[in-house]
Formats: sequence, C-alpha cells, structure tokens
Amino acid sequence: MPPSIAHAKALLDDDPAAATTLADLAAASGLSRFQIVRAFSQITGMTPHAYLVQRRIRTVRRMIARGAPLAEAAFAGGFADQSHMTRAFVRAYGITPGAYALAHN
Repeated sequence: MPPSIAHAKALLDDDPAAATTLADLAAASGLSRFQIVRAFSQITGMTPHAYLVQRRIRTVRRMIARGAPLAEAAFAGGFADQSHMTRAFVRAYGITPGAYALAHN
C-alpha cells in the first residue's frame, strides 16, 4: 500500500467517530481530493466515505454485542443519530441493531 493511502487509512482507522473530511484525508496523504478518492478506491475497493461508514458500523456492532444502549453506540460510533446508525447497520448486516442486540443477550 502506498504511504499516501496508508496515512489516509490510518487517519480513518484511528478515530472512526471523528468528522474526518476529504480535505483532511487529502492533506494527510499529500494528494488532491480527487486523487485520494481514486487511489483509495483502487486500493481498498471502496471510497473513503464507504470505508469510514464500515469502520463506524464495526464499532457499533462491538458495542451492541457488549450490551451498550443503542443510542450510546450510535453516538460513540460517530453517527448523527440512532436512525442514521440503524439505516447503515441494516444496509451492512441485513438486520436492525435492536434485533442484533436481542440475539446477543
């Protein structure tokens, strides 16, 4: 993985809940916003935004499995609200966070 993309990926991995912008990724990688999107997509198979949402969903899933309340998991995961988290969670896993929580009790 090229160092420029590794820096951008590390920025997303270090704090998925942070409001990281495309300009932040471009600055960290030394590339333009357009170059970072193209290169990141070629290397990871997804756009930086899709990667960030995936990282946030993983955080939320782990918190829910440990018994965290859904609203708390949504906030810690960096989602705007619980319904935003639910939409992303259902798209990723095919079940609601509530159903996932019930399955882990």
